Amino acid sequence: MGRTSMKKVGCLTRRQRCPCGDEKCFIQEELDEEVALIDPACKTKYAQETIHSSEIDAFGAAPYIGQIFWSDDEAQEYYTSFAQKNGFAIRRERSKGNAEHPLGVFKRELVCHRAGPPLARKSGEEKRQRKTKSARCQCEARMVIKKDVASGVTRWLVVKFNNVHNHELLNINDVHHLPSYRYIPAVDREHILVLAKAGCSVSLIMKTLEMEKGVKSGELTFTERDLRNFLQASKCIDREHEGLELLKACKVMKDKNPDFRYDFTLDENNKLEHISWSYADSVRAYKVFGDMVVFDTSYRLYAYDKVVGVWFGVDNHGQIIFLGCVLLHEEAPQAFRWALQSFVKLMDGKFPQTILTDLDMGLKDAALSMLPNTKHAFAIWHIMSKFSSWFSALLGSQYEKFKSEFQRIFELETVEDFSHQWDQMVTEFGLNLDRHVSLLSVHRLFWALPYLQGWFLGGPMTAGHSLSIKTFFRGFLNSQTLLKDFIEQVSVAVDFQTQAGEEATRQENNQHVKIKTCMPMEEHASTILTHHAFDLFQKEIMLSTQFAVFETSGDSYIIRHHLKSDGGHLVNWIPLNEEIHCSCKGFESSGIPCRHALRVLSLKNFFSVPEKYLLVRWCKESSLFPKSNGYKYRSQALCSLASIIVQEASITKDRFRLHTVAFGQASCLCKGHAGY
Repeated sequence: MGRTSMKKVGCLTRRQRCPCGDEKCFIQEELDEEVALIDPACKTKYAQETIHSSEIDAFGAAPYIGQIFWSDDEAQEYYTSFAQKNGFAIRRERSKGNAEHPLGVFKRELVCHRAGPPLARKSGEEKRQRKTKSARCQCEARMVIKKDVASGVTRWLVVKFNNVHNHELLNINDVHHLPSYRYIPAVDREHILVLAKAGCSVSLIMKTLEMEKGVKSGELTFTERDLRNFLQASKCIDREHEGLELLKACKVMKDKNPDFRYDFTLDENNKLEHISWSYADSVRAYKVFGDMVVFDTSYRLYAYDKVVGVWFGVDNHGQIIFLGCVLLHEEAPQAFRWALQSFVKLMDGKFPQTILTDLDMGLKDAALSMLPNTKHAFAIWHIMSKFSSWFSALLGSQYEKFKSEFQRIFELETVEDFSHQWDQMVTEFGLNLDRHVSLLSVHRLFWALPYLQGWFLGGPMTAGHSLSIKTFFRGFLNSQTLLKDFIEQVSVAVDFQTQAGEEATRQENNQHVKIKTCMPMEEHASTILTHHAFDLFQKEIMLSTQFAVFETSGDSYIIRHHLKSDGGHLVNWIPLNEEIHCSCKGFESSGIPCRHALRVLSLKNFFSVPEKYLLVRWCKESSLFPKSNGYKYRSQALCSLASIIVQEASITKDRFRLHTVAFGQASCLCKGHAGY
């Protein structure tokens, strides 16, 4: 594995300014560790965590022949973690297969960083480089993985593992000095640039960071030389020229694909100010899944002094999907207003029902101005990711208890309960005068669930969704600094995200639905909804059996849990239109009928769910929008089909001959219809 290049820091780093307004307050977000242990080309799928991650953390267990991973990236991450805990590093050596092969890349060899013969320098480099000894010494330690496709499900198997090294392994306290493990965390980059702008020397910056982190000299994850390279790279940018090059790149992409869309503005000096873009598949997906949009502005291109904003949605399988991207010259409300206006323009003038953003006052003002009929909420994962910086040191051993209590209160059903228990919690933990708690309290209408009842939020947003968004950004965290390449890098990240989503969908489609209640409505919904949506529906219909029904007047009912003697939810049934409304607003929030409404429908002898309560956005893929018929889609579809055929046809000679003849006949048939 090669060095994490300090030349590449001109790309993305996290915006770490605290929304409390204190310029000295920086955010170290939870779950925001750098992806530095992996080759920059490796796009780690954090949203698809497996049991292996816990094994790594707990034991650092050695890989073994026959071990299964769901992706080559996951296998490399596992081996990398094992290597770091055992005193060496790894790199990708050889691979077999390519994009034209039915299986793509189907074999990878991961080797010790000291594998292979010493590298010979080119003659022209000898004079200008120091004569340092090569680290390579023919070490044979390695892990070989091979792709296996069965029933449409892809996995990677360990087919060879050798853990015998011909050199000394480093002490665990020294291994972080290896080039592969040296990196500047995103949380430190903005801080470093601020200190440098204030005139601090490199050595002073190093000492400042060591003191802030409470570590000894030499224990940071980067060296003084790495820091110098980072600062130098951030200066070597021709912003004027790069902006024009980016516009040219957009024009080239538009010429290649007329469905590609982009919008931009120039400043008074005719220089690029803001630019936004989207792709044909994203625009088409927005027509169905544009009811709830996440606008993430967590990252910044510091080398170009631009804010990066990305719009995401949630598809019918519960997967995060890319909708659009924007580069803004500044973080001011007017810039955010342009971004939101431009996004609606790219999406043919269609406004989202709900937009989720970070806790940002500029975004709040912009959304109120440009999206007056769209509900704006602050994403809870953005808020809770700041808790470590806000409350960890302040609360000490009480911090975890505070987080649990906050999560419980966040999910309360009524405004009255929330208000009362929020005040109790703040008093209990002695946070009455804390500025961050005051910030949350003032803006509770924008994040607390009791205040968001009836707002469509696309179902429960999990930690997996947050990780999927971070994974998307990490897809080009270590990319080249040239701005003109950025749009292509985003396209690559979108492709990786799409492939991950397709793989997850294929695995989901191979799972069989289990009916748990024997209620006809459940069986009916299972034939209409995707597995993800049906899981949500099934949970509600199972819980509906625990509720009692009390008729109040006409077609109004109180639905109350059988263990409670008072309270409950009011459900109104309108027979004429077959409409049902519940005071919990569960259907309005998730698009899935709530347990209270399902209880009344069951009482009314409904054996199927009324069509209006099976939203198109949660229906199976075949009923949504027509698939793309472009070359890229056809190629990917054929490759997916071919990978299955290759596995099946290779089992026996007879199968091989049968498939060979069939392929030959199909090829002749295609050539005979060349005009189609």
